[in-house]
Amino acid sequence: MNDAPRLRKGLRDSCLHAGTPLSEVFRLANGGGFEGVELTLPADGQFSLRASDAERSDLRRLAADGPPIFSLNAGLPWQFSASSLDPATRGEGQALVRSSIDLAADLGVDTLLYIPGVVTDDQPFTEVWDAARAATEALLPQAEQAGVTLAVENVWNALILSPRDMLEFVDGFASPHLRVYFDVGNVMQFGRPQHWIEALGADRIARVHVKDFTIRPGGWLGFTQLLHGDVDWPVVMRTLRQVGYRGWIAPEVSSSSADAERWVAELSAAMDTIIGYYEG
Repeated sequence: MNDAPRLRKGLRDSCLHAGTPLSEVFRLANGGGFEGVELTLPADGQFSLRASDAERSDLRRLAADGPPIFSLNAGLPWQFSASSLDPATRGEGQALVRSSIDLAADLGVDTLLYIPGVVTDDQPFTEVWDAARAATEALLPQAEQAGVTLAVENVWNALILSPRDMLEFVDGFASPHLRVYFDVGNVMQFGRPQHWIEALGADRIARVHVKDFTIRPGGWLGFTQLLHGDVDWPVVMRTLRQVGYRGWIAPEVSSSSADAERWVAELSAAMDTIIGYYEG
């Protein structure tokens, strides 16, 4: 039996055009050699975080026929933050996270991408940090009971800006169901991903997103196509292997104007190159 660490290649649905039918997402992922899909579901409507029993049954069928669902979004944190200082927004945000936990448990999905708070001009850092901790404290018991992990992503929310911030936030709850969804490209503006990986370690990292980033001027906020930016992929992937991470890794990039099948094949090939640095 081979116990060597291994990565599983997943496809995030937002890599495809908005409105791509879910059946097509699964078909494209399967045809492109991806082992699983990550879904970003809306609050309401068909196949939403509040999916009906019939829609949940359809989702289970899609996941059984095609690649499995390896992650879902926890609520809609940019529209309805679970730690918003506005009570109505906060209430809706937490309700959506709770719906996400329930849906994930019902579908057999063990991890949710979780953004605990968002700092804005009228949502100050200190208050949001405290509110994010309070929201997580309120939501975590349900996740623990359901066997679902809330994986905090290091996004551009002006809240968690360093590995030390992430360690303080996640370790403060001492729960195996609060971990990290590490995004390689998101740290390039103010750090180096390998340093984050070394600090967090495999036990804390539940999932990995990959995107590329150029530190030179130009481009959309510095993000660019995989393998076209300044991420040192050999170093990043070697560090992931050294800390013992094994599990899902998925691109989180913008959609393309190219034919969908050609685009998925291009993404898959780029991911194979990146994963090859881990395996080599």
